[in-house]
Amino acid sequence: MNKDFVYNYLERRNKSLAKPEQEKLRDEINELKRQSISNLKELVTTTIDNFKNNGVEVFVVKNYQEAKEKLVELCGDAEVIAKSKSNTLDKLSLSNDFGDRLLETDLGAYIVSHIGNDSDHPVLPAIDLKAKEIADKFSDKFGGQYPTEAKALTDKLKVEIRQGIMKAEVGLTGANAVTAEGQIMLLENEGNISLVTRLPKRHIAVCGIEKIVPTAVEAVKIAKAAAVWGTGQAQPTYISFIAGPSKTADIENELVTGVQGAQEVFLILVEGEAYSKIGTEEEESLYCIHCGACYNLCATWNLTGSMPKSKSVETVYDCTLCQNCTFNCPAKINWQNIVRISRARYNKEGKNTGNNLRMIENVRKFGNPFGENAGKDSIDELFCC
Repeated sequence: MNKDFVYNYLERRNKSLAKPEQEKLRDEINELKRQSISNLKELVTTTIDNFKNNGVEVFVVKNYQEAKEKLVELCGDAEVIAKSKSNTLDKLSLSNDFGDRLLETDLGAYIVSHIGNDSDHPVLPAIDLKAKEIADKFSDKFGGQYPTEAKALTDKLKVEIRQGIMKAEVGLTGANAVTAEGQIMLLENEGNISLVTRLPKRHIAVCGIEKIVPTAVEAVKIAKAAAVWGTGQAQPTYISFIAGPSKTADIENELVTGVQGAQEVFLILVEGEAYSKIGTEEEESLYCIHCGACYNLCATWNLTGSMPKSKSVETVYDCTLCQNCTFNCPAKINWQNIVRISRARYNKEGKNTGNNLRMIENVRKFGNPFGENAGKDSIDELFCC
């Protein structure tokens, strides 16, 4: 992993916001998300009504498959579809449907879309790649000579991305938050998302209903927390609130929709597992603001490049239960408890890893996880948690 980022992360974070203020903001984010989730059904209804009043067509779908089908329908036969970095959109595997028509506009996502080797980090997809490695692979794939110095390489790639965005007919984004007032909030540093939402004629945003908060005031708190805990910034470079298609009434006070920005805006809200988790021990997972802080200080991720995930029986047992994710979560989510709940559920369902089954069998037979010769010979395998 990129150790320079990880080692400097806490220092940057503490410089961007003093520790007492960090704890105050964590309390505010936790309470905001707790209240929003507890009133989610009412917020969804209000959100839909206000977006419709703002000229945004809203689709509420049950799951990500339905979201994908609706999005593909809305994109139609557009030749160039510009996409911002989005964990929600990534769940849809859109490259399988759009192929070369899909343009990743985040620099890191653009790089890994062409050469692979991406990290599963939700904020920094190209964190493992060095400039020379990127340049060599782009040169091999596209020909010509790509510079091997970071700034020069960035300057070259940003031109390629901008040229693609200028040709796009559809812009796709997620949302960092959605307000019940009828606003899509997006935060960024590169400026690509602003272009994606304004230059194409059609903007389509997709996000889970758990991202709904009451007002823009609460949404700004989420933007602040995402910057501080995500990359150690005091604030993101850009925060956008989109409440509908571009419009003007400058001539004879007649309202005309579709001026310099998008002519149409669509919002796809995904219910997913949100309603089923409310009131359960897993409700806290809905408070996540997807800042990536849990990755930044995760022992497993920093060692292996893979993040333990509660939805994967293959990786959930990789978690060491060190609690770094919980201590560093801006929403104060008890992540290790969610991991324990997932493990208990998998065990009840008879799902387990090979190593776990061997460890359990060793404990039953020999009273320890290492086997018959534990304490006699040197141990060549270690089991954890």
